[in-house]
Amino acid sequence: MLNTEQYMKAPDTGGGGSARDFYKGNDADFARHREKLLSELEGVRAQLIPSSAPVGFVRVKLQAAALAKTHRPMDAIFKASNFPLVGTGGLGELYFEVTAETLPKAEAVIRGAEKTVTKRNKKNELVPSAARSEVGAIESVSVPSAKDKRRFSVDDALSYFTGRPAGRYLAVELFVHEGSLPHGSDDRSQIRGALRIFRRKLASVSDDLEVWRSGEEWKSLHLTVVKFPAELPSVNKLKQTLVSVVDFLDRSPLVRRYSLGPVLMQAATAPTVPRRRLATTPFPAPEEGIEYPVVGIVDGGVSRAGPVAAWSAGSTNFMRQADAEREHGTLIAGLLANGHNFNPSQPCEAYQCKFYDYDLHCNDEQKFRANFDNGFVDMMRQLDAQLATKPKRMRVINLSLNPDELARVDGYSWAAAILDELSDKHDVIFVVSAGNLEPTRVRDRWPAEATPALQQIASYPHFGEDRVRIPGDTARNFTVGAFELFEENRTRPALYTRRGPATSAGIKPDFAHIGGCTSSRRPLVSADIRGGSRTCQGTSFAAPMVAKTLAVLDHQLSGTKPRELLTGLMYHFAQMPALLNDKLLRDVAKDFAGFGLPASVSTMLTTDDHAITLVFTDTLKAGLELSFDFTWPDALFDLNTDTRRGDVALTIAYTPPLDSQHQAEFARVNLDAYLRQETIDAEGEITYKGRLKSEHSGNLERDLITHGAKWWPVKHYRKSFKKIGGTANWRLVVDAVARAGTGYPADGVKFAVILTISDPKKQEQVFASTRRGLVNSGVQLRDVRTTTRVRAR
Repeated sequence: MLNTEQYMKAPDTGGGGSARDFYKGNDADFARHREKLLSELEGVRAQLIPSSAPVGFVRVKLQAAALAKTHRPMDAIFKASNFPLVGTGGLGELYFEVTAETLPKAEAVIRGAEKTVTKRNKKNELVPSAARSEVGAIESVSVPSAKDKRRFSVDDALSYFTGRPAGRYLAVELFVHEGSLPHGSDDRSQIRGALRIFRRKLASVSDDLEVWRSGEEWKSLHLTVVKFPAELPSVNKLKQTLVSVVDFLDRSPLVRRYSLGPVLMQAATAPTVPRRRLATTPFPAPEEGIEYPVVGIVDGGVSRAGPVAAWSAGSTNFMRQADAEREHGTLIAGLLANGHNFNPSQPCEAYQCKFYDYDLHCNDEQKFRANFDNGFVDMMRQLDAQLATKPKRMRVINLSLNPDELARVDGYSWAAAILDELSDKHDVIFVVSAGNLEPTRVRDRWPAEATPALQQIASYPHFGEDRVRIPGDTARNFTVGAFELFEENRTRPALYTRRGPATSAGIKPDFAHIGGCTSSRRPLVSADIRGGSRTCQGTSFAAPMVAKTLAVLDHQLSGTKPRELLTGLMYHFAQMPALLNDKLLRDVAKDFAGFGLPASVSTMLTTDDHAITLVFTDTLKAGLELSFDFTWPDALFDLNTDTRRGDVALTIAYTPPLDSQHQAEFARVNLDAYLRQETIDAEGEITYKGRLKSEHSGNLERDLITHGAKWWPVKHYRKSFKKIGGTANWRLVVDAVARAGTGYPADGVKFAVILTISDPKKQEQVFASTRRGLVNSGVQLRDVRTTTRVRAR
């Protein structure tokens, strides 16, 4: 769809709603609750005032019925002028900055909230004050404790630092950092002073420590790293230093949380049987004059010898490991360059890709530490620098490395925030492995029926320890779980694949692909470092299968298309395997497979005559919505019954501003797409009624977030209309809403919307009739494809 700006308009205004009385009819309970909050604020005062820091932070937890943005206690109690909102935690957890001077102002508003509502509106309905409504919305007020800040003991850290050279640092996140404060302003002088004192005191805790902070290096993330020496002192001295550091961080009100430095692992599993070397498989060399897609591989390096080396588009030559240490990266490269020849029975993308070798990892932790003092953080800094000179049009990067830390279902990790920052900065999409279960925690084979599958999931003894690893909670990039092929064209979740959810609002992993099973009759095969081939298994090898499809898709689209379109097409055409496509498994299948198995590029870019796919890409500016009117395809109209039919799929992918300070609410803007049909009532009034809804029950904010993908950067809807009456006039709408306390981005939010309408009987000429109707009404169209520049061999 060209010239989409002509479909932008100001939305029809709707009422924002009046204040809600959460204690309607329960004045006595309200009075008790009000006194409880006042007592909690008194406890906050008692904890904060003795502190040497001039500011502190309180956690305000909302009751479940008050999660919607219209119920946030920020108009009367915690006004922004006195209580800056500095972040959020889990769903309904708000963090405000407070001082000794501002706390009494909140107490006064709470104390003044009326016990009995007497005010009425024009409809003679009782209307609570903003103060009463906000008091009722709050469940509790407290000061974060040391238990909230860390999940390890000093003895845990001592053992960890002794055995993990690459993880000898602490990653510290603050409630407020210098980058979050307005530049060139004297506002909030107290917190500026508190930060200076914190930095000075942290540096003086021990002479053995080095402190690094990201500063202006990464705009969306500000991280403080406390690095311990490479050569550890005696156990007693190390413990003394750890006690001093932990005590300081625990007592500082500025510290939100901190963790042990995660160590990277290659996402491949130890096979249950010896990996088999196989007979020679054809491995053609790239043809002269053909422009191939290029995928970056961030790993331990790819073999410089054998047929796989011919497909290299360059390398950083950073770690300079021997070929014997490059097996993991070589297997990934082999799947990119020759996966379809190695695995003719597997659902592999048929085209070849070249690779660019970012050899930034090694399994030797001492060597890794020697190159990257700050572990994973420094490796990402090096990658950031290397991507500044990446090959032209290389927009896909495979990352089959996982820090040994689980994603939190109520949060957004700093590792994911780094990855999302690099994605925006360099216009790339990372494809990340979800990680593998340890051999002692693998599941049984996925059952053939839905009910036994649910029983197996419910009885899994390590629930919660099987979640995806960071940075699999990334919001800009793809996380990939693993399938195994157990019969021809039939797949199931691999027994070792990790599962979601990884965040409170999103679907993770995004996809699953063949990751192999070495004990299967249909194993996954790739290139080895000796020039031959061998079997492999792990989410490490599912990730490049998705990366390859994404790179080929980007390569075959006309011009440089926005990332939102690439991701939208991948989500739109993905299919859940038959074994998981059961109503009983709807809520759990996505935790293992996301949106399912990606379609081939040819499927995404070739429309059958019985279907049409419309693509919209643009930027939604503040105060506008996309509103596109169209006529339902004539080919799907039944003249005898005066009804219409058709299968509909609708996907929206967009790039909201992200803020790691807001954890479960890190996406600060929500876009959604709606398909509506014109309705005319008895008086002739015309309205448009929504025809697509999320397939979940419940209308509470928690339901919309957990199951409806509200606030998540991609949403997908499907529905089959058997016989639908009404007019032929339909409307596609895209609108936006920002979080409470968040301004809508001045530059707008980029998005892509993909709408497919098809004949479920696969008979009618939907494409031709719909396209003709659109062109006749003045709509400008263009084929999204370009001439094929790569070919399968």
